[in-house]
Amino acid sequence: MNNHPQKKSRKIQIQITDSLNNQLSRAADRCGVTKSAFVRVALEREFAHDQQLAVECARVDRGRKREQKEGLPQPLLFEI
Repeated sequence: MNNHPQKKSRKIQIQITDSLNNQLSRAADRCGVTKSAFVRVALEREFAHDQQLAVECARVDRGRKREQKEGLPQPLLFEI
């Protein structure tokens, strides 16, 4: 699960409700991993999703800019 074994890992602390902790425990048990591993994978998945979304948004923005440029009249260098 650790994609970067040479990088130093950090320990964090978070506070969650009892209900969320129970859900986390059940989900981790179902997957056969620790709660820490489950949270780590969930964060990696979320960041990958954010990165994919940013790429898609950039692609759409490039397409919109291209469409806007195509709709603009080109300035003339000389009067004809």
